Amino acid sequence: MGFLSRFEGKMEDTFEGAADKVFDSPISPVQIAKKAEKQMKREKMVGAGKQYAPTLYTVLVNPDDDKRLFGYYPTLAGETETYLVAKAAEHGLVMDGQPLVRFIVDDGLKSGKFDIIAEAVAAPIVMQLRNEEMQRYGLVPQAPYGQAAPYGGPQPYVPDPYAPSQPTPADAYEPYDPYQPVVPAVAPAPGIGAAGAASAVPARGNHTIVIPPAGAAPAPADAGGPQAQLIDVATNRPFALSGARITMGRESVNDIQVHDINASRKHAELTLQPNGAWTITDVGSTNGTIVNGRPVASQVLRPGDRITIGTTEYTFVVA
Repeated sequence: MGFLSRFEGKMEDTFEGAADKVFDSPISPVQIAKKAEKQMKREKMVGAGKQYAPTLYTVLVNPDDDKRLFGYYPTLAGETETYLVAKAAEHGLVMDGQPLVRFIVDDGLKSGKFDIIAEAVAAPIVMQLRNEEMQRYGLVPQAPYGQAAPYGGPQPYVPDPYAPSQPTPADAYEPYDPYQPVVPAVAPAPGIGAAGAASAVPARGNHTIVIPPAGAAPAPADAGGPQAQLIDVATNRPFALSGARITMGRESVNDIQVHDINASRKHAELTLQPNGAWTITDVGSTNGTIVNGRPVASQVLRPGDRITIGTTEYTFVVA
């Protein structure tokens, strides 16, 4: 029996008596587990010769679905975390400690729809967030920073009922520093930003079109010449701008997925001009596209420009 079948069976046993509410809803535990696994594989990162899996999984849900499922979150989160640990080992991915699955309301989602943001977050921050989640559910008194109790109720958390028969390599859980420079496993890969911010950035005023002075545009790039990149300021993660059009936003279909609930699903586009310059254009986002602290509708980028999407910042570089 596969991991997913065992997971489904365990969830059915766990939610016995509430199956109609949980399993017959548009959002089911199995759907959440499958999408979380998909995002885990999509967001894996390479560093020091290893592939690292994300450790923070934020499930965005509609307000009505949140009210209906809120009481099941602790168990659902704990079982999904266990499933992800097993699948990470199966795919040969390293995790920096126990992952955290949390649920946050997104007013922009329709009932029955959900999305998952997967991020690589340092273990102490995950512990702090886990403690905050348990406080939210009223499970335990507040624990000291970095010493959060196990997720999922009074029973000790069992991390591995789905683990493979052979032991996990000794180095499978080596600490990982998400702030050291890394490269995406697949380029171009989605970005990692400040997901889970509970409050939205206030909507900005009218966008301003900034027109650079004559002659300020970057010189045309020769074939095989310098490569333009966006660098995530928080994680130092680079995103190569390969192709003539790069989309940015919260949806996973974007070329650069911005893991930030303050970013719009389709937020901005980067376009390579015939002269070799790159232009960023806002595509009707809620909170606007910011370049060097100013909201813009469209602007030619220069090396060193700071781009803000939601609360996530990138630096434009040509290397």
